Amino acid sequence: MAQRGKGTGSRQGWRCVRPCGRLAAVALVAAGIASPAFAQDAAAPPAAAASEPPQVQEVIVTSQRVQTVLGRTPLSVGVLDQHQIETRGTAQLSDLVGVVPGVTVPNGFSNQPQAVGIRGVGVSSAAMSQAVGIYVDDVPIVRGYASALWDLPDIARIEVLRGPQGTLYGQNLTAGAVRIISIDPGAERAAWVSGSLGNHDEYQAHAYFNGPIGDGPLSGSLALSRRRNEGFGYNATLDEHDNKLDASQFRAKLRWQEPAGWDAILAVDGLLDHSDTNTGNFPLNDPKAAPRVNFTSSTSGPFKRLAGGLELKLSHALEDGIQFHAITGYRAFKDDPTVADIGGLAIQRYLLAQKVHQKVFSQELQLQARQSDLDWTAGAMLVSDDFHFERFVSMTPPGAPASSNSDAITHLETTDFGLYGQAHYRWTERLGLTAGLRAYRTGQTGANQYWLADEQGGHTQNVYQAPHLSTSSKGLLPRLGVDWQQDRDLFFYASFAMGQKFGGFNRAAQSQRSAEFATDPEKVTSWELGSKSRLAGGQVKLDIALFYNDYRDYLASLSNAVIDGVHVAEPVLVNAGKAKTYGADIDLGIKLAEHTDLSLSAELLRTRFDQFENPTGAAASNYVGNQLPFAPQFSLGASLEHVQPMPDGSSLGLSASVQHLSRQYSDVQNTALTSVPVQTCINLGASWLTPERGWTFSLRVRNLTNRSYVLLRTRIPPADVDAAFYNAPRTVLATVRHDF
Repeated sequence: MAQRGKGTGSRQGWRCVRPCGRLAAVALVAAGIASPAFAQDAAAPPAAAASEPPQVQEVIVTSQRVQTVLGRTPLSVGVLDQHQIETRGTAQLSDLVGVVPGVTVPNGFSNQPQAVGIRGVGVSSAAMSQAVGIYVDDVPIVRGYASALWDLPDIARIEVLRGPQGTLYGQNLTAGAVRIISIDPGAERAAWVSGSLGNHDEYQAHAYFNGPIGDGPLSGSLALSRRRNEGFGYNATLDEHDNKLDASQFRAKLRWQEPAGWDAILAVDGLLDHSDTNTGNFPLNDPKAAPRVNFTSSTSGPFKRLAGGLELKLSHALEDGIQFHAITGYRAFKDDPTVADIGGLAIQRYLLAQKVHQKVFSQELQLQARQSDLDWTAGAMLVSDDFHFERFVSMTPPGAPASSNSDAITHLETTDFGLYGQAHYRWTERLGLTAGLRAYRTGQTGANQYWLADEQGGHTQNVYQAPHLSTSSKGLLPRLGVDWQQDRDLFFYASFAMGQKFGGFNRAAQSQRSAEFATDPEKVTSWELGSKSRLAGGQVKLDIALFYNDYRDYLASLSNAVIDGVHVAEPVLVNAGKAKTYGADIDLGIKLAEHTDLSLSAELLRTRFDQFENPTGAAASNYVGNQLPFAPQFSLGASLEHVQPMPDGSSLGLSASVQHLSRQYSDVQNTALTSVPVQTCINLGASWLTPERGWTFSLRVRNLTNRSYVLLRTRIPPADVDAAFYNAPRTVLATVRHDF
């Protein structure tokens, strides 16, 4: 897409992740050897300096809770800036897959809970505590519900932090964090609207307004989004489309900013989602089965989600360069109802209807200082989560005279409190040291109950009651690091960190044994070694990170587990054993010419279960040596973008990108039935910005070759259910935007 020059954000090369010892080691050495040579080239006489090649732009991030230059941040961070979000059509978390290598999101539609994985960890259960934290600005989203869709035009950037982030962000971040960062209001006026039309009867509308309110210190902004399509699926029985998207979002911000006083930002956002739930019910066991075709006799699954949040951030400058921040957040959502026919067959085999409510309050008090040789951040954070879940299931096995119906109800209240601090000390001009620690305590109380029911959901018989559930954990999460600034263009770092993810009680448990069982925290010890370099006088940017993660008490969803000596047939989240992940993140950005950018990123990853729960003793249930779920051994992202200025003052933008993931498995069994195939996706884009810079016309094509991949497979043998969730087919979208 052509660049407007204002408000588009800086351009950033593609991020990569993955570990391969030899390749990454060679690249690290190459970076260290090449930098001095390129530095000599850069130290040319003044006459040569005038013809220096264009440089890859620096990127500013806040991954350390303060603004830092990405090339000097001792952490592996993948970044999508505002320009990249717009040109690539990034609208939900699943759009990060293949764009920021190392990220996996098994579910890809807005109405589904999103379990995000990084470096092969994080996708055990979307309803439980997440190994990858999702933050909207500085407010955490607990669990994976109502977290998929972020199609708002005021998103400044998305930062993906790889590796444990417990010191600064809280426990449960053993794999990393995804930070969605919005633009704060300011005095500069900006306003634009856009409309889009595409295949699958898709239309979109977006608008953004920002500017001062009155003549005082008050400013505000408003971001609006509307998306709808007829759906990517087809119901052959009813001759209608399903799998549709139908969502509206907004965010409004007010800012009171005094030059030498308080800076207060109040933000409110909301979502109304009516997308249908027929997303993962395309059968594979019907003779007429085809990608994205089902045969259910029921209409599109009714779905209604109301979600949103409030955030108040207060900042004030104290003495000696110390900043005070108070961040208050409240987020809630309500799914009522969610109805889906999972099997997708002409005869309904497995109907699911559920209600989910959640309310989360968070309060953080923070002090920060950036002084001559010492930068530090310290604070306290409280997160209180109130979660209610009710699920009705109607199952009709083949040959059964009638359906069997059940209703599971779970209510959990979780409170997490932490005290944290992290400091960076510049020992010399080149050498820096980092030390951080968080002390936390997490407690959970609640109740589980399970009923047999009639077809209307009325309770007929109580299977169990577990009314007084209670568990807690506490611990210390340290981080140590060292960094070395070799010269202006070469930066090395090494770090050690520990993390824990709270386990807690299972929701919707079918037996009292599993309902009363609380898992222990999942623990990780992590090492990372990285280099960040700018070569060829700044024309090339190369970032490399090697990592090794050692997991204990790994949390996995298992059937046929043994709890306190009793066999439990149902799926239960348990501490399954020990695992490790290791590999390399590689990110390369090249400024080929003044108006041409090439970016390449890759992840090389190896994962393995070193110890695993095997209650039956059968060889088929021994998963030692298997790969972790949703952990492709190789992923690659590449993009080429060119903006051609025209003689009349207009500009033409062209872009192409490729996303590639190697084969992976959707569960711990690693069988052919749970294999996710190799995926390759090609995307194209073009845009034209008018001479007066007021109008932009663009065309975007995603999945150009119209490939179909089974990304997630659901098998329930007793109900004859074998259904698939597919990637989106080819989509074409034309957009007109007007800047006022």
